[in-house]
Amino acid sequence: MTSLRELRAERLLSIRELARKASVAPSTIFLIESGRTIPRQRVARQIALTLRVDPRDVDEFRRRIEVSYRPEDLPSGRA
Repeated sequence: MTSLRELRAERLLSIRELARKASVAPSTIFLIESGRTIPRQRVARQIALTLRVDPRDVDEFRRRIEVSYRPEDLPSGRA
Protein backbone atom coordinates (compact mmCIF):
# COMPACT_ATOMS: atom_id res chain seq x y z
CA MET A 1 0.00 0.00 0.00
CA THR A 2 0.96 3.59 -0.51
CA SER A 3 0.39 6.71 1.54
CA LEU A 4 -1.67 9.60 0.28
CA ARG A 5 1.38 11.85 0.46
CA GLU A 6 3.39 9.47 -1.75
CA LEU A 7 0.60 9.25 -4.33
CA ARG A 8 0.21 13.02 -4.36
CA ALA A 9 3.98 13.50 -4.78
CA GLU A 10 4.14 10.94 -7.61
CA ARG A 11 1.56 13.00 -9.47
CA LEU A 12 3.40 16.24 -8.71
CA LEU A 13 0.38 17.76 -6.98
CA SER A 14 0.46 20.21 -4.13
CA ILE A 15 -2.00 19.84 -1.28
CA ARG A 16 -3.98 22.75 -2.70
CA GLU A 17 -4.06 21.29 -6.22
CA LEU A 18 -5.26 17.89 -5.03
CA ALA A 19 -7.86 19.50 -2.78
CA ARG A 20 -9.19 21.63 -5.62
CA LYS A 21 -9.38 18.69 -8.03
CA ALA A 22 -11.08 16.48 -5.42
CA SER A 23 -13.43 19.27 -4.25
CA VAL A 24 -12.28 19.13 -0.63
CA ALA A 25 -10.60 21.67 1.63
CA PRO A 26 -6.79 21.77 1.61
CA SER A 27 -6.89 21.32 5.38
CA THR A 28 -8.65 17.98 4.81
CA ILE A 29 -5.72 16.70 2.74
CA PHE A 30 -3.25 18.00 5.34
CA LEU A 31 -5.10 16.38 8.24
CA ILE A 32 -5.35 13.04 6.44
CA GLU A 33 -1.66 13.03 5.46
CA SER A 34 -0.54 13.99 8.95
CA GLY A 35 -2.60 11.21 10.51
CA ARG A 36 -4.79 13.59 12.49
CA THR A 37 -8.02 12.34 10.93
CA ILE A 38 -9.43 9.38 9.07
CA PRO A 39 -11.47 10.61 6.11
CA ARG A 40 -15.14 9.83 5.66
CA GLN A 41 -15.84 7.27 2.96
CA ARG A 42 -17.21 9.88 0.56
CA VAL A 43 -14.08 12.02 0.90
CA ALA A 44 -11.80 9.00 0.52
CA ARG A 45 -13.62 8.01 -2.67
CA GLN A 46 -13.40 11.54 -4.10
CA ILE A 47 -9.67 11.74 -3.48
CA ALA A 48 -9.01 8.22 -4.75
CA LEU A 49 -11.02 8.93 -7.89
CA THR A 50 -9.03 12.11 -8.45
CA LEU A 51 -5.75 10.17 -8.05
CA ARG A 52 -7.11 7.28 -10.14
CA VAL A 53 -6.43 4.64 -7.50
CA ASP A 54 -8.51 2.12 -5.62
CA PRO A 55 -9.27 3.52 -2.13
CA ARG A 56 -8.15 0.19 -0.63
CA ASP A 57 -4.63 0.84 -1.95
CA VAL A 58 -4.19 4.04 0.07
CA ASP A 59 -2.96 3.52 3.64
CA GLU A 60 -5.10 6.26 5.18
CA PHE A 61 -8.25 5.14 3.34
CA ARG A 62 -7.70 1.51 4.24
CA ARG A 63 -8.02 2.52 7.90
CA ARG A 64 -11.47 4.01 7.19
CA ILE A 65 -12.54 0.84 5.41
CA GLU A 66 -11.34 -1.30 8.33
CA VAL A 67 -13.06 0.95 10.88
CA SER A 68 -16.30 0.94 8.88
CA TYR A 69 -16.47 -2.80 8.33
CA ARG A 70 -15.37 -4.60 11.48
CA PRO A 71 -16.05 -8.36 11.49
CA GLU A 72 -18.22 -8.06 14.60
CA ASP A 73 -20.54 -5.73 12.66
CA LEU A 74 -21.31 -8.36 10.03
CA PRO A 75 -24.24 -10.74 10.43
CA SER A 76 -23.20 -13.97 12.14
CA GLY A 77 -21.55 -16.49 9.87
CA ARG A 78 -20.16 -13.83 7.49
CA ALA A 79 -16.56 -12.99 8.13
